[in-house]
Amino acid sequence: MDTATKEAANIGPRERRKRRLLGIVSLTVAVGVAFVLVSFGAPRWSRVVVFLPLWMAGLGLLQAREKTCIALAARGVCNMDEGEEDVGDSALAARLRDKAKAVHRRALLVAVAITVVVLVFPDFGP
Repeated sequence: MDTATKEAANIGPRERRKRRLLGIVSLTVAVGVAFVLVSFGAPRWSRVVVFLPLWMAGLGLLQAREKTCIALAARGVCNMDEGEEDVGDSALAARLRDKAKAVHRRALLVAVAITVVVLVFPDFGP
């Protein structure tokens, strides 16, 4: 299969499951933290802490969906569930790096957007 038709992916099913689990756990943490902060009337600036778990959730879920690990792509390697190996094809490695940058950008944008929503959400606390 040539580079043009080969799917740009650098993680296999087991690695995708790991990232999906990280994403789900991080999203659960973010929702829980946001709920507690809003419910107890914490200062709005303190709600910024939800950004980190939201960003991690975005990274995990998007990497799983796109079959692309940003850390592996940066190093030019893949892990198709049999350990790390060099990608070997420079064109594919470049496509993976571009795809990884897009995944990272989307995760950041989603985390920022949801954090802003949490910041402007009205207080329900005492």
